[in-house]
Amino acid sequence: MVITGTAVLTAIAIAMVVGFAPLSAQEPQPSTPARPLVLGYYVPYDSASWSSLQAHADQLDLVGAQWVSIDACGGIASRDDQTLKQFARSHNLKVVPSLFTVSSWLNHRILTDENISTSAIEHIVSYTSAEDYDGFDLDLENIAPDDRPALTDFVGTLAAALHEQGKMLTLAIPAKERDVTQGWSGAFDYAALGAQADLVTVMAYEYRGPFSGPGSVAPFAWVQRVARFATAQIPPDRVLLGLAFYGYDWNTTSGSARSIGYAQFAALAERYSAAVGFDLEQRSLSFTYAGTSGEPPPTVPSQPPPRHAMAVHQPPPCDAQPPPPVPSTPTPPAPSPGEPQLHEVWLEESTSAAARLSLVDAYRVRGVATWRLGLEDPAVWPLFEQWRGDDQGV
Repeated sequence: MVITGTAVLTAIAIAMVVGFAPLSAQEPQPSTPARPLVLGYYVPYDSASWSSLQAHADQLDLVGAQWVSIDACGGIASRDDQTLKQFARSHNLKVVPSLFTVSSWLNHRILTDENISTSAIEHIVSYTSAEDYDGFDLDLENIAPDDRPALTDFVGTLAAALHEQGKMLTLAIPAKERDVTQGWSGAFDYAALGAQADLVTVMAYEYRGPFSGPGSVAPFAWVQRVARFATAQIPPDRVLLGLAFYGYDWNTTSGSARSIGYAQFAALAERYSAAVGFDLEQRSLSFTYAGTSGEPPPTVPSQPPPRHAMAVHQPPPCDAQPPPPVPSTPTPPAPSPGEPQLHEVWLEESTSAAARLSLVDAYRVRGVATWRLGLEDPAVWPLFEQWRGDDQGV
């Protein structure tokens, strides 16, 4: 299938919602949820995220709000959007603040120092209760593989403490196809974590990125293997399959890459009159174009930042200092302005989402978690509506 122009694929995506079968069959799980859940991750630094939430609140069940952080003493800082919270309640949406970390040093301290772990859990639980959230979302990334037992213990203790307060614990964990104990996903014991958390988002994306060559960030066959392994380790009714709403524009001449959402993808395709194709193997959209160095990317419409009521929480002072940063690899010199540059662009949008929803159905998982609100192809929303309306028992 090849299209031109802005790659608006609403009709195609709806038609394809049941058109993709998994590459191989799996025996059905014993139970099927009556209606799949949809979790949308929200970020306060992009006004498009708020616009998306406002427009599609009735098609979501949970919001993972990425506005909380933690320090090296276990203290919690946050900027809690009270306007969003009130809006969510009026639409029967559950809100879970999402704690994202990517520092191996910070994660190690929080997980392995008994006093800091205790402090972190106490602060998370008291914060979640004081702000009257439905639960808390833990997205700890770049954990050292040797900290695997400590992560399992931390999650178990936190889950028990939240459950005592009537709150849920949701997790976001890296995707893997088998139980490796090294590398980015090595610290994550799927079976142990899945037995403790209420919902587990398996982040079935970022297979490719600036660290790799071009291609789908969530190639279909890989996502299927991830879903098969996850549901063999975690009760399927606790699994949310992560869906990407983004992709990358790779400059194959310089070797660099930048993350893009649907609006940027469509604007690039329109600027260069690119022929956009659906890759039948990876089941993602792509196109190529030839640009020049120094040329700014096309602009896309943006909204002014929302003026919302905020509650700001600051932790007690913490004297712990991170180690000095590791020297980064020198960046290659930028090409001279006007030099030809070849690009390869890939995106996950409504058509690729339709393909991956077939895996949600095949492996009987609880639903999907989308990264992130504000980046999506608008056609995913009618797609989700039809998919959930067609689900068994609805």
